[in-house]
Amino acid sequence: MAFIGAGVLLLCVVWAITIIVCVLLLRFEGPLTYASVAVVAAAVLLTVILWIKYRSDVQERELELELKMDTVIYDYSVVGRTAVLAVTATALLVGMLSVFTFHVTVPRTASRLPPWNAAFQ
Repeated sequence: MAFIGAGVLLLCVVWAITIIVCVLLLRFEGPLTYASVAVVAAAVLLTVILWIKYRSDVQERELELELKMDTVIYDYSVVGRTAVLAVTATALLVGMLSVFTFHVTVPRTASRLPPWNAAFQ
């Protein structure tokens, strides 16, 4: 039986905090706005580390038991990991789109012209 481990919950919390921090950093001006790229990069790095490196001991024990019984092994954890990866990729695209929308394409307004008779005064 598949279950949600601590790593999945950790990833959910990390990406929720990442989205909140990115939205908050979009309101700043200057070089601090670009810190959202570092926040997203850190979240991606943590996701990749948890995705590749850490596996549950319970899953390994279940795998060993199934190998001893000479049965066909179906790895259903791939579905969960793919779902987490899809949500992560979607969050990354939404974050980058919001950075592009609110920072790169900032509307520029024209300044007011001085009155026409200012030169004659």
